Parts: sequence; C-alpha cells; structure tokens
Amino acid sequence: MQTLQEQLNAIKAKAAAMMTPEVLAAIEKGHGELEHAGVLENALKVGDTAPDFRLPNGEGSMVESEALRQKGPLVVLFYRGKW
Repeated sequence: MQTLQEQLNAIKAKAAAMMTPEVLAAIEKGHGELEHAGVLENALKVGDTAPDFRLPNGEGSMVESEALRQKGPLVVLFYRGKW
C-alpha cells in the first residue's frame, strides 16, 4: 500500500506530464514568489492543527469545520473553480 505522500507524488508527476514547459515554469515561478514573500513560513505544516473556519462548500452552503470534525477526520480541498 502506498503512503499518502507517495500517492500525492504520483498525482503530481502525472499532472506535470500533461503540462507544457511554459505552464510548469509559471507554477515554479509562482511557488518561488510565495516562498520569497514568506508565505510558506506561515503555512500549516504536517501535524499542525488548522484553526476553526466557516466557508461555503461547492454548492454555496456554509460549512463549519468543527461540525465536520465531529463526524471524523477532515480533509480540506481548495480548488480554483471556474476558469
């Protein structure tokens, strides 16, 4: 069985194989800009506890993290949405 990190690495490699060199360069540039701005220093790390939040789900309904955690482990996915 693959670890979560191995699965994420495989997904990343598969996605990168479908991107043009220009797109990959833009992603790398953006990552570098975030790192240079210090954003990564303030990001949650493995094992950190995320603060409670209230956000709209994909259907626009408000969802509270505390209520979701009461049901079990919580995974949060952010996506760009409509292009």
